Amino acid sequence: MPFIDVKLYEDRLDEQTEAALIARLTEAVGDVFGPGAAEQTWIAVQGVPRRRWGIGGKPGSADQ
Repeated sequence: MPFIDVKLYEDRLDEQTEAALIARLTEAVGDVFGPGAAEQTWIAVQGVPRRRWGIGGKPGSADQ
């Protein structure tokens, strides 16, 4: 069974975005491996605070 772990800034997530992301990623797995794989796909969506995400040696909160 495929397992996809998605991490992104928590402020980019809301209920609609999470649902759409889960649906589209599952659809992509099905397109590549077939419908049986899509039915067995697990997806974890995790929001990470910007201050805990480092990009180029700086916290993501420095981007704001």
